[in-house]
Amino acid sequence: MERHSRFLWPGALALALMSLLPAAAPGEKLRNHFDSDAVMREPAFFDFVALGAPGETSWKVVAEFNPPSAPNAISQVVSSRPTESIGAALRRSVTLRDGTLSLGIKKLSGTGGIVFRLADEKNYLAVLIDPVTGQARLLQSRAGRTTELARATSETPREWGVLTVELSGPRVAAAWEGKPLFEAQDTAPAAGRAGIGTAGPGIMTFDEFVIEGK
Repeated sequence: MERHSRFLWPGALALALMSLLPAAAPGEKLRNHFDSDAVMREPAFFDFVALGAPGETSWKVVAEFNPPSAPNAISQVVSSRPTESIGAALRRSVTLRDGTLSLGIKKLSGTGGIVFRLADEKNYLAVLIDPVTGQARLLQSRAGRTTELARATSETPREWGVLTVELSGPRVAAAWEGKPLFEAQDTAPAAGRAGIGTAGPGIMTFDEFVIEGK
C-alpha cells in the first residue's frame, strides 16, 4: 500500500506561498466530486499533509455503490492513525476566509470532517464528526497547540451525511444533516486553505466537497 506523510512546506515558506494563492471570490463555488478521477489513484488537485501528531496518510479515489455523486468518492485508507493525528487532503490553489464548506461523509467507524483556515501545519481549524456516534468537535490549532472550541452530538439516520461549516469573520457555525451542531468564535479569523481530514484510527470515505466564497 502506498502511504504518505508529507508536509506541504517548511513553516516560513508556507506563509510566503499562502499569499500567492487566490482567495475564493464571493459567490464562487468550487465543487469536488471525484468522478473524473481514476479509481485507486490519488485525487487530482489536492495536496496531502499530516497535522498534529505524526502519522501516515494515504488518499485514494474509490468506486462507491451509492455516493452523493456517483460513481466515485475518496477514502483515507490508513486505519492505524494515532488519535491526535489528522490526515488531510487540502484543495490546491485556493484559500478561503469567509464562506461555506460542505462535505458528504459515509457512515463508517472513524472520525472525519473539514479542515479550514489552514495557514500551515500548526495553525488551522477543523470540524470533525464520528458519523456512527454523531459526536462532533470544533478544534483550533495555534502554534501547534490544539484546543476544543465546541462539542455536540447529532444523529446519522442515512448511509451518508452532510457536514456544513459556515464562516463569517469570527463566527464559525457547523451543521450536520441540516441541523445545527454548534457555533463558536475564531479569535483570529484569516484566509487559509481548506480540505478534508480524518483523525485517529479508522478508514473514512467522503464525497461532494464544496467550497463557496462569501
